[in-house]
Amino acid sequence: MSRAAAPPNAVFMPEASALRAPSRGRQAPHRPVPFRSYGPHSAGPLAQATGAPSRPPNRPPAGAPQAVARTVAAAAAAPAPRHPHSAAAAATASGPGKQLGGGGAAAAAAASFIPRRNVATAAYRGVGGFRQRQWPPPLGFPPYLPHPHQSTCQPQHQHQPQSHLAQSGPQGPRPGVSGRSSLFPAARAQWAADARFRLHAAKSSAATTSASGQSSGALQVGSLVEFEKNDRGVLAVLVAQDGKKNWFAADASGRRTSIAPKQVQLVLPGGGYSEGDVAAYVAAAEGADMGLMEIAWEIAAESGAPLDLRELATLLYDDTTPKSLYITHRMLRKDTLYFKPAPRSAAAAAAAAPYGAYVPRSADDVAALRRQQEAAEAARQAAEAWRSAVAGARSAKSRSQQPSAAEWAEGPFADRIAALRAVALSSGQQSGPRLDESALALARSSLQLATSASASGVVSGGGGGGGGSRADPDAAADLLTEIGALRRHEPLQLLRRGLPLTTPQEQEREAMALLASPPPDPDAATREDLTALPVFTIDDASTTEIDDGLSLERLADGGIRIWIHVADPTRWIRPGSGLDAAGAGRTRTLYLPWGSLPMFPRVLAEGPFSLREGQVCDAMSVCVVLGRDGSLQRPRVVPSRVRVSHKLTYDQADAVLAAAAAAATASAEGAAAAGAAAVEGFSLNAAAAADLVALREAALARHAYRQARGCIEIPLPEAKIHVPYSHLDRARPAVTITRVSQWESASRALVAEMMILAGEAVGAIGSEAALPLPYRGQDAPELPPPEVLEALPEGPCRGFALKRCMTRSVVGPQPLRHASLALDAYVQFTSPIRRYSDMVAHHNLKAWLRGEALPFSAGQIESLMAAAGETGRELGAAERESDNYWLAEYLRLNWGAEYPAVALGWQREDLQLAAFLLEREGLEVVVRLPAGAAGAESFAPGNCCVLVPSEVNPATGFYRFYLAGWTSGVLAEVEGEGEEGEEVVEVGEEGEEVVGTQG
Repeated sequence: MSRAAAPPNAVFMPEASALRAPSRGRQAPHRPVPFRSYGPHSAGPLAQATGAPSRPPNRPPAGAPQAVARTVAAAAAAPAPRHPHSAAAAATASGPGKQLGGGGAAAAAAASFIPRRNVATAAYRGVGGFRQRQWPPPLGFPPYLPHPHQSTCQPQHQHQPQSHLAQSGPQGPRPGVSGRSSLFPAARAQWAADARFRLHAAKSSAATTSASGQSSGALQVGSLVEFEKNDRGVLAVLVAQDGKKNWFAADASGRRTSIAPKQVQLVLPGGGYSEGDVAAYVAAAEGADMGLMEIAWEIAAESGAPLDLRELATLLYDDTTPKSLYITHRMLRKDTLYFKPAPRSAAAAAAAAPYGAYVPRSADDVAALRRQQEAAEAARQAAEAWRSAVAGARSAKSRSQQPSAAEWAEGPFADRIAALRAVALSSGQQSGPRLDESALALARSSLQLATSASASGVVSGGGGGGGGSRADPDAAADLLTEIGALRRHEPLQLLRRGLPLTTPQEQEREAMALLASPPPDPDAATREDLTALPVFTIDDASTTEIDDGLSLERLADGGIRIWIHVADPTRWIRPGSGLDAAGAGRTRTLYLPWGSLPMFPRVLAEGPFSLREGQVCDAMSVCVVLGRDGSLQRPRVVPSRVRVSHKLTYDQADAVLAAAAAAATASAEGAAAAGAAAVEGFSLNAAAAADLVALREAALARHAYRQARGCIEIPLPEAKIHVPYSHLDRARPAVTITRVSQWESASRALVAEMMILAGEAVGAIGSEAALPLPYRGQDAPELPPPEVLEALPEGPCRGFALKRCMTRSVVGPQPLRHASLALDAYVQFTSPIRRYSDMVAHHNLKAWLRGEALPFSAGQIESLMAAAGETGRELGAAERESDNYWLAEYLRLNWGAEYPAVALGWQREDLQLAAFLLEREGLEVVVRLPAGAAGAESFAPGNCCVLVPSEVNPATGFYRFYLAGWTSGVLAEVEGEGEEGEEVVEVGEEGEEVVGTQG
């Protein structure tokens, strides 16, 4: 029959003798038919991309033998095999995997005339001179494409470098397609063309066999089924009935499960299967090449018609045996990109689809799904990389082996670190600022992955979830600290309050601009030259902002004039400037155990703003003369220039004053000489020592004057905590706590009294001129009766009682009486570098001296001070939290130490909470006393005891002490009288009484 006479629905196939497969393991003795050209219209997206020749649909390949029609007719007339495993008797092809399942004689014959191996051999001619290496090829791989571990073909003439076999091709790399399916575009195109031919033949044979009503078979012992369990398919063989409806099924591991018929998803054709078949089928399905799905999709997408499982098995493997059907079924179940189950209407339209029908997705859907899968895979890889990085950082033995904080912040996990840092620095309260949802989700995912890495080292997914509905700030901070992205002692107390640890860049730039081009001095014409006066600055050794100094001018009549020199930052900063606004926002410098956060950029605060030793500095100098009783007379304030001649620490000044006091019985010259000798190491001459002694005497006179007016003093020491800034990332930082008290230091008392004197002088000037200034006042407190105070021991015990009675100070634009200082008007004026209210006083006072309009009105001062009060309370809370953290860390580092203490008084007597002062540290603590003679009954202010920490937690700043025993007082005297064998009372670790016997 000629091609023209062939019926339109005839399937053109080569003669069986031309395509007969060689015996297993032998080369084909004939030349295979080269199926290379199918006409100009058959190509789908794959053929168009690879440049493969195309043909119109339903047309035989050019040069196909005319006996194809006769072959198909003979195949259709052949009897159908009765058992799927006996289909090989009707097939001419040999070898494993070629048996046909109960699909009818036509399908068996048609499949037998399209041997998979001969198609592969034909495809070699389109690739180049290749010779066969392995035969037959493994199931699941196109025969002419290389196996991932063993090449099936190799060029005979020219070596092709491996680098040229990249998984790219005309359209670039495709996810989901293995490299073995895209190494040779020409071979791939040829295989696709052959697959189209097989699919056409399968559809034609399906049309013939559909009338016979193919069925997947009823359930019976020996049936091979797949059933649903925990949202996954399980292959098993039915071994026995379980009641009337259910069945016992044995899976690949031999486990037997009772299943209901509704759980069965797939029944493979035939029967008589064994448990060994289950394992073999599962292993074959797991080794299937999912890369073939893309080629199958490109072919199926040309028509878009539904394909049943047999047609897809024929398309993929040229085989419809039960094993091929199951492998194809599992590939479709795994596939999430190319095919989807056909709708019921489409499935009904599909001819005889006992195993369900599938439709190819559109190209747009595949592209969208591919992008989703690429994103999911990228997320999974990123999650795995993060988990590995966290595990690596955790396994490091030292900080030097971990990535630095900068490397974490700038590396590939910068987004995760930023998200975790945002969570770690959040307050964790519902009222706090709301975090970005995407950042919050990323932080939760990062915490979950880090937790899984710590627990089992296994990552379950690509992230997006997290432990709980919101991430815990402490957990995020702990993780960042553990991996080295945060320092071990990062000041979270400040960062969570939004307080930056560095000066913003715009303020730094403005400061550098001021240094490069200083503004004109508005007080240049009236600034007095006081550089001839010796100037003392007395501060802590760690102080870097020097904002006050002292001078003594001896008058011709034998009297003295006291000068208090104050730094003049208003010579550089104008009201309303950027730096002025920044200072108003910060309110004051924040002092912390490891350093300070200055109100202004350090280049200014520690540079031209400060009174630096040996340099001429601009200042505002307060000049006063004291009356015989220490009262203030003729105060004056002038812009000035000064030169600091003596920069002393409190310890150095105390040494000078102590030497002078030791020589008090000698002449004045002898006292000065003794003072000079005591401080010879820092070059304080006799004249300077004499001036320092005279200033001390003036301070004592001022103190006596204020005492006579009813000032209230609280002689309680303070605990000064210090830790080097470089130790913030150490596991054991060097934390020290020093007792500091101005009542125990002559130089501290001197400086404090001189600062009060300057504040009184400015207050008096402002009150007389009716200037709006930030006046500070305090209402008179209700003090305990004098007999109660006199009954308390002098010193800290009285100070504790007075402190509990004090009222809060207030600031306003009009003069206010300050009861504690016993002054009618008082303005804080001596710390303009570190306190913004002092800056306001400088601005208005200097403008008044120049005769200009005041930059701050009374209303503005009132609103500024109200805002400063709120900010000051926030800063005070931050300082207390930081102090508590380092106090707890100090106690942790010295765990087991005992702390001598003195009882101050009851904090809450109803709750048996008593206040104690740690004598060495100057730290006030509250302890709950046990009942009984060993505790509350023996408590009295002034009694001495030993306290021991019972609990510390630096992260929360929490610490707790218990009373270990009394060392003075009534109970201590009784204990001291105990003799050998007597019972004495001590206090146990939890505060209970412990009765023991001393021997």
